[in-house]
Amino acid sequence: MIIVKILLKIALFSIFLSGSFLAYARTVTLIDEQGQPFVNAVISVKSTADEQPIASQPPSQPAIMDQVNRQFEPTTLVIEQGRTVVFPNSDNIRHHVYSFSQPKPFEIKLYAGDSVPPVQFDKSGIVVLGCNIHDSMLGFIYVKDNAPSWTTDKTGKAELDSTQSDILIWHPDLSLNHLKRLPHKLSNDNEPVRITLPRVAALEKSKRVFGNRKFERQ
Repeated sequence: MIIVKILLKIALFSIFLSGSFLAYARTVTLIDEQGQPFVNAVISVKSTADEQPIASQPPSQPAIMDQVNRQFEPTTLVIEQGRTVVFPNSDNIRHHVYSFSQPKPFEIKLYAGDSVPPVQFDKSGIVVLGCNIHDSMLGFIYVKDNAPSWTTDKTGKAELDSTQSDILIWHPDLSLNHLKRLPHKLSNDNEPVRITLPRVAALEKSKRVFGNRKFERQ
């Protein structure tokens, strides 16, 4: 009889844990007005200064932002604050990587191959990348702070394991300068959420010229 009671308690406890997990699981899907998904969008918890989690140590291994076929690969890279990034050039031509963004203004002058030192991103925010030689090259590094964040997959979905209802949504197509983070309030239940957002036009090519320093300052 005692064994039965113990097993019953274990079963009830397991059900409780399952219910608790489900309460924290929430599927959010981001699409545009044509029903196309926002891929690699970043969803983060909107928190006040008093609610900021304790800073964690970034990975010691550098993240990689490659250059392949005159494009940044990946187009969007999400990293932890304080992490370093290497910029190998896998093309058979030289590139000149730069950014005027406030979190990390920098430039790596004309180079080929991978013999360039890593760049550390010690401030959170959005860093827009360009190439002084190839104006069509545009990339983004999202340096996240200590607030919980998630990245959408190729279908525009992300699984949020948080009960926080106030979130911020970022994707480069949400604003002309690629910096805007849209606030959104989720319902208190854990039902799947589909959010439709406007996809704006890309930044004009003339605003991304290094020589004239027309690249939008962040």
